[in-house]
Amino acid sequence: MPVPVFPARHPRRLLRDLTFETIRDAIVDGTLTPGERLFEDDLATWLGVSKTPVKEALARLSSHDLVKIEANRYTRVATADDLDLLDTLELIGVLHAEAVRSLARSGSASAEALAERTLAVLDEGPTCLGLVQATAGFLELARNPLVRRAAEPLDIRAAFLCRHLSIDWTRPALVGLLADLRTALDDRDWPRTADALVRLFRRASLRDAIEVVPSAASRTPDLWIETRARS
Repeated sequence: MPVPVFPARHPRRLLRDLTFETIRDAIVDGTLTPGERLFEDDLATWLGVSKTPVKEALARLSSHDLVKIEANRYTRVATADDLDLLDTLELIGVLHAEAVRSLARSGSASAEALAERTLAVLDEGPTCLGLVQATAGFLELARNPLVRRAAEPLDIRAAFLCRHLSIDWTRPALVGLLADLRTALDDRDWPRTADALVRLFRRASLRDAIEVVPSAASRTPDLWIETRARS
């Protein structure tokens, strides 16, 4: 396990926040893999911190459903089976769409860049992670701060899920919905873009379009993490 280097940040940032963000990012990017057992002592040594911020970080990650804690039994990284993709992606579609709808009411020069960014993702061949990250940019323009706060943990959860699930974007229903989104973005028609996002994320989350991507850790998670953490 590589030793993380905390990036230079605002001096008033709390160590517990940096610890939380580092473990969170390690889960999302796959450094810590689905099903992997997590030990406070090992994580504290890895991060060069005491066990207190690690314990707090794991509790926060549990509230985001990225870590599963069974008292006196185990603490481990969540797996795709632990999370409900239907609820996650459907809610993301609703919240991202609400942010887009705010553009119809207020307008923003930044929306042009975000529209082009989303179109670029569609041009390159859509991915779950690409679409979530591109459309999440519209949240910065949302006038309602509650929308931004509600979407943040869902976007983190989706980033984790998108790395471990494969969505078949070639299915006819999804091809049609992607085309609808592209047309709405090309026209800068924000209400239609919002509606297209809701329908696309809802349909993409259905089980017939999803396949779990196997991970090495899924074979022998307990032995694998103990060996790696102490190597």
